[in-house]
Amino acid sequence: MKVVFVVDSITELQNKINMLTNRFGDNILYVVRAPFLSLFKTYGYTPNAIYEKKLTDVIQSLVSKMELEDIVLCHASAKLDDQLLNKFIDKIGDKTKVVNVIPNYNAFEKMSNGIYNTYVKSIFKTKDSLASPKLQFLPAAFVHDLVLTHFGNKLFEIEPNLLINIYIEEKETSKSLKPKSKFSKFSLIPIIIALVITLGLLLSLAFTNLNFVLILLFITLYLLDILITIIFCCKARFDNRFIS
Repeated sequence: MKVVFVVDSITELQNKINMLTNRFGDNILYVVRAPFLSLFKTYGYTPNAIYEKKLTDVIQSLVSKMELEDIVLCHASAKLDDQLLNKFIDKIGDKTKVVNVIPNYNAFEKMSNGIYNTYVKSIFKTKDSLASPKLQFLPAAFVHDLVLTHFGNKLFEIEPNLLINIYIEEKETSKSLKPKSKFSKFSLIPIIIALVITLGLLLSLAFTNLNFVLILLFITLYLLDILITIIFCCKARFDNRFIS
């Protein structure tokens, strides 16, 4: 079994490395985010890969060059403790099933997840599992499929008989297991469109008499802009989970 440890945080780094080595041994590949590279080296470890963007592609390239084996994928930004890791190891069992960790989602997040997964299924014909990308066990056979396709596919839903889920209720741990939202330049497009529509509305108010057709037109344009906003937000979330 090999551990792919993504160093996307330096907080309690040595303690987390110790917890992983105590449970999985020292067969660890370090994938380090570029801004942390210099500080990471002061701990006496050698990075196996460095990333700035497209973390999934970097991991896929790294894994494809190594001998095929089971993988524990872990991020340093996840809050790790003995209870979580012990439960995780227990669920790995005979190493035949994928082990996912599912954060706790509040009511608003669940509603957002429903909209997001409608977008995902409309494009990929399957749903996002909503599992954390920060702690997973991937059996060798599954890793082989990911290398041949795309490593981000590890987050799609798979057959229940091939999967074990661990559900996290603790608030701070759940929060640390969720990817942080990133700004996307595409988010500016709906804002620009809304400003253009508003400008058109103001000009219409100033120089023409609003009638039913114009009112209906502007309502339709605003609704379309809301739809575009939702689509871009879903795309940004998907890219953040499957690519970044």
